[in-house]
Amino acid sequence: MAGILCLNGFLGMGITMTNESLEQRIAKQEERLKQQEERLKQLKAQKQAKDAREKAKQKEQDRKDDTRRKILAGSFLLKQMEDEAKKTKILADLNEYLTEDRDRKLFDLLNIEEN
Repeated sequence: MAGILCLNGFLGMGITMTNESLEQRIAKQEERLKQQEERLKQLKAQKQAKDAREKAKQKEQDRKDDTRRKILAGSFLLKQMEDEAKKTKILADLNEYLTEDRDRKLFDLLNIEEN
């Protein structure tokens, strides 16, 4: 109390200034907290966007890989079909496997109703 009296001359004035400075410090801390919360929101949004981009990129790559596998498997089967014995077996398997007439037409197989 003596320190407050010496600095300000009045006891009441020293207490008021102390309360004001505490209120100012609290206000500053609350403002910092608001800013930090906003920054945290921004960082979380950035992370979520980055994760979504990475997931989409992986999904696209998986689709490309699947397409490439199908192309390679088809290429292999077409090469195998150069041998007449293998061709007959492969076409018999395709005849059982393919259910869409537009797909069957690609291999000169009869339509489902005609088969």
